[in-house]
Amino acid sequence: MRVRVLEEFTAYWNYAVTTFHKDAELEGDQARHFADNAPEGSVEILEADPEPPQAPKEPPAEPEQQEEGDGPPVDGTIDDLMSWVDGDRERAAQALAAEQAKDKPRSTVVKRLTALADAEE
Repeated sequence: MRVRVLEEFTAYWNYAVTTFHKDAELEGDQARHFADNAPEGSVEILEADPEPPQAPKEPPAEPEQQEEGDGPPVDGTIDDLMSWVDGDRERAAQALAAEQAKDKPRSTVVKRLTALADAEE
């Protein structure tokens, strides 16, 4: 940022009382400070700071299956899925079917769910 002093003024800057004379050009932090805090009409902005780049807006996250209904969270972590199953044979069978329906089912999950679904009570 750059500003030009339009009217002479005195201000405290960098641990000292300083007089800023007419037509002096100030840059950087000093220019930012006086653009925001100098007496009205005493500085003119010559060059404003560039706008910071905006982070691209992320599309809203799709709700997990778990939130949509009572289905297994097959898109979550293995721990989340196993917590949802919680040792229940029916839930294990439901989670196994959902996992196997995916394009790339996780072999570790399939083995664990198969063992639970086939276990006798």
